[in-house]
Amino acid sequence: MRYVLRRSCLSLLMTVTTVLSVSATVGAQGRTGGEVTDEWGNGLEGATVLAEPDGAAGGSQETITDDDGEFLFVGLPSGRWSFTATLNGYQGLRQIMNVRQLGTNSVEFEMPVLPSGGRFRERTEFEAEGGTPKFRFEEDGTFEFEDADGEGEGTYGMVEESAVLIVRDYDGPDDKFSVSMPVTVQFGDAMFTSLTHDGIQLPKK
Repeated sequence: MRYVLRRSCLSLLMTVTTVLSVSATVGAQGRTGGEVTDEWGNGLEGATVLAEPDGAAGGSQETITDDDGEFLFVGLPSGRWSFTATLNGYQGLRQIMNVRQLGTNSVEFEMPVLPSGGRFRERTEFEAEGGTPKFRFEEDGTFEFEDADGEGEGTYGMVEESAVLIVRDYDGPDDKFSVSMPVTVQFGDAMFTSLTHDGIQLPKK
């Protein structure tokens, strides 16, 4: 009876040890994650992040960022890896890092917007009577604006007599948020003497 009991206890101990060993192995898998943001710190959803071995063992893996711009790889073998982030409308970025099998590895990307269309050759401002709304366009492809609810900034590209604005930071009544869709504003003529926004005409200053 004691012999049978000892064998049962030994069998149970071996089973528990095996389960713990498997759990430890799973828990020991390296986790490589991070975040993809724009130049204003907004998380970019839908960006593709590609992990490729750069001397390490293993094959390539790919994932997509969530609505907060975050991503995660689990179980990448230790060694040197290349991480590339891409998203339409943004400049792709690549980083090389040594991945550790144990613990957490972090990769962060801050992706510049690719300006489309032309730009003003010098700072150009438009302002409605009363002071708002108003826009200031810079020659580097960025702009700032202010309306009745708040102010913001972003990048722009000019196409014929209009400008496509990508608003990336707006400080309004609900604090800071992103405007996901581009905003198009129309200039009055080819000399850019005025700008129309929300039905309001803003003369050039």
